[in-house]
Order: sequence, then structure tokens, then C-alpha cells
Amino acid sequence: MAFKGTLKDFKVPDILQIISLQKKTGILTFTSSDGFITLVFDKGSIVGVDAFPKKLEMRVGTVLEKQNLISKDMVYRALSIQKRTNQKIGEILLSMGLISNDSVKEALRTQATEIVLSLFKWKKGEYSFKSMYNIDTSIKSVIPPLSTHSLIMQGVQMLDEWPMIHELIPNENIVFEPLPVDDKTIEIVEEYEDEETKDDKIYINKAETDLLKYINGENSVNDLFKLGILTTYKVYKSLYNLINKSLIKAKEEVSSTKINEEEVYNEFKLVSEKRIVALNNLLLILLILIFFITFFNPLKPINKKNMILEQDLINKYVSIENKTND
Repeated sequence: MAFKGTLKDFKVPDILQIISLQKKTGILTFTSSDGFITLVFDKGSIVGVDAFPKKLEMRVGTVLEKQNLISKDMVYRALSIQKRTNQKIGEILLSMGLISNDSVKEALRTQATEIVLSLFKWKKGEYSFKSMYNIDTSIKSVIPPLSTHSLIMQGVQMLDEWPMIHELIPNENIVFEPLPVDDKTIEIVEEYEDEETKDDKIYINKAETDLLKYINGENSVNDLFKLGILTTYKVYKSLYNLINKSLIKAKEEVSSTKINEEEVYNEFKLVSEKRIVALNNLLLILLILIFFITFFNPLKPINKKNMILEQDLINKYVSIENKTND
């Protein structure tokens, strides 16, 4: 059985629900102008995920590097080996003894979940499903399989809660810092247990506990994404819960208005100082010119000579007049 269509006809949750309920085995591909995402199903569960241009293997290598489990050089070495052998990054790192099997599995599952959840934000695109009798183990990248039903619930919940979360955490550049709290008031619970505050105790789940380790007043929300320990949605949701439980707060920074006012003042001050210096220099030049003209006027000898000539002419004229009168 094969079927295909556009996301105008069926939404992502509906398509995944059909495959999950009917326990289908095969490959589902979503395509758009930005790239494609491929999901591999085995009896309704997701056993493989890949994407283009951000391939799963590349994501996993970056995540392991951000968690300081391997270095960037190790990632490059593994990628160069992959080009020759066509092995998976995880298998190469394991064979090199650079990382544990559990670390690879966890990184793969987290990034695979991230890719699937990103599909729920797609508004346009096409999909096609090719049914198969069985799946080759070489294309199975997620062990154990991801529950399709669980991912559908997470995706729908994410879409419902996103406006509320975004209002409290408007962008990924915000930096959070921990608030002082008595350790005895905190109790760690399972992922889906009741998380409300009761009897003066604060209940937090494992995801929130893992994230708290990296909230230090320096890491931004984007830095927390890059760690790869949680999906983007889980990071936002955990931060939202930790804020409401008064365990963290946004780090106070100088507002952009104050920064702009200060910049304008400093710029005005600098311009004023430059103008004062220029005015002083101009006045000094004028004073020098006045002094020079007053005491060292080059026209002065000429003017004096002219005055003598004028006086001689006057004297001669007076003398002639006197003779005429006589």
C-alpha cells in the first residue's frame, strides 16, 4: 500500500496517526522547498529518521561535541572515515573507543525526536508513504524505536502551548540564572508525574533537573539548545516550568532604552568636546593673525612712504600758493 498527498489535504498528526494505528511498515517522506525529512516505520513505530540539509548524523556529532564527550577533531575524523566506509557516525565513534553506546543511543533518540517534532510546524509541503514488508537493519538508526503515538501527543501539546511559552520566553537570546532555594524543598519525580507544588515542596522532573545543571547566568536559551540533551520544545517547556516554580529568573541586563540614551549622551559629549577644541584652535589662530598684523604688518613701510610723499606734495603746494599771493 502506498499513498501520497499535500499537507493541505492531511496534517502531519493525521498522517502519523494512520500509520501508527494500522501498524504500517515502510518509509514516509515529507518534502518542501527547504528540504526533506524521512521517517522509517516498523509496525507503526519509528525506527529511523533522517533529514536534509541537516542530516541526523551531523546533528549527533555536533551534540556529542557540545556535551564535551568528543572533540571537533574527532567529529572530522569520523566524517572522513564515513566517506570511505559509509558507516554511521555512531558506529565509527564506538569502534574508535571514543564514546559509550548509551551516549550514542541517547543522542540519536533526542535528535530524531527533534526532527519529528519540527514537522508539526510545517504549513506547506508534500508527503508520500511507501509500504514495505520489512525494514533493512542498515537504515534503522533509532534503538529502541520511538513511539509514534507519544510523539503525536508531544507535537500536538507543543503547538497548543507554544503561544503561552513564547510569551514568557520571547526569544532564544535570553540568559537565565538560578534562584536561591532550600534543597530540602525540591523533590525529583518521574517525567509525567504531577509537577505541582504541594506541602511546601517543589516537584521537578528529570528534564528540568538535567537543564538546571546548565543554567548558570551565562548560557543563553540558544546555548541550551545546542547542548542537545533535550529537544527544543523540551528546553522551552522546562524553562517555562522552572520560571513558574521560582527556581530560575531571566538575568537582568541594561535595557536597550538605557543603552541608547547612554550612547546618545556619550556621542553628544564627544562631539561637544571636539567642537570646543576646534573653537579654541580657531581663536588662537585669529589672535596670532591680529598680533602679526599689528606688529609685523608688511604694508606698514609702504604706507609710511606714501604719507611722506603726500606731505611733500602738500608742502610744495603751499609754497607755490604763497609765492603766487606775493
